[in-house]
Amino acid sequence: MDFTAFNEYMVCEDDLKIYEAKGIPLGYDFCVKYPTYRGAYLCNIENLEVMIDGKIIPGDAIRFGVNGKWFFLNEIPECSKEYWFTGTKAVIRVLDENPLNQGEHEVFMKMKHKIPYTGYFGNYLMITSTCTKKLNTKGSSDGNEK
Repeated sequence: MDFTAFNEYMVCEDDLKIYEAKGIPLGYDFCVKYPTYRGAYLCNIENLEVMIDGKIIPGDAIRFGVNGKWFFLNEIPECSKEYWFTGTKAVIRVLDENPLNQGEHEVFMKMKHKIPYTGYFGNYLMITSTCTKKLNTKGSSDGNEK
């Protein structure tokens, strides 16, 4: 099975949304999907990296939202009961007090993850999925998206 066929769907085509509270911009959100034909528990994600317009986003500035719940990146390895279903959009929230300008931005995401059903005796297929998309910044988010 060629799992790289799903890479291009990892970053969704939806617009970047400014994340704000009481009118104060705190960052921005974009949607992602799990890059295989099956879902997986979040603990299968080994590493997640984000770049916006070529700028690496530090891990402590990223929040991951799925199924109505929010996680810090360092919590994901412990999420053995939280399932990310195929086709379900998760939200990557980048905390940044300097809002993005309106217009087009290049979004790059890299995810190193296990394919759980390939494991035998503790050895799993480990793949790295990457995706780059040009997304527009429009509107705002109140932080309650699922």
